Amino acid sequence: MRKLFSAGLVSGILVTLTLLATPATAHELDLSVSNSAFRAGYANSLGNGLRLDGGWLRDSDEGNVVHAGLQVTGDAAPNHQKLTAGVGVRLAYLDGEGSKREGYALGIGGSLRWIVPGYDRFSVYGEYYWAPDLLSGGDAEKYVDTSIHLGYNVTRQAEVYVGARYTGADYDKRPSIKFDTGMHIGFNLHF
Repeated sequence: MRKLFSAGLVSGILVTLTLLATPATAHELDLSVSNSAFRAGYANSLGNGLRLDGGWLRDSDEGNVVHAGLQVTGDAAPNHQKLTAGVGVRLAYLDGEGSKREGYALGIGGSLRWIVPGYDRFSVYGEYYWAPDLLSGGDAEKYVDTSIHLGYNVTRQAEVYVGARYTGADYDKRPSIKFDTGMHIGFNLHF
């Protein structure tokens, strides 16, 4: 029954993202890899600063995290200083593969992107989402998903980057899982 609920939750998230993403004005595909983990993400920027995103993180040792998120984004600095901020939520399904640690969490957080003045091809991007026990369920008691990366725009639509990420969860009466920690490389495509 639990597996059926989990599969239904993941399917529901993906169907909701697909339906909401239909009138999208900008698409974004993000792929990154570390020593033991792979992450794929997709986002749509809709009108009025609304951004929908979804993704999948696979760690070869620890398991999977599937997420869907919603952010409101916009300029965060005066005089066009190229600082963009976003505030929102991220619903995550956490599956500690083979460990009987499974749960979900609604993380609250956001993101910042800063384009280096005078060097428009370079940027710094970071995001942070946190869900305490109150916003976690199943076996999960806490969830943290945070990353930072330094990027270089090869073209206006393609960025390559290097960064660091921590994605982990605490579980009820079971050991924590660190789904991804450490350095990663990746690319981000806008179309």
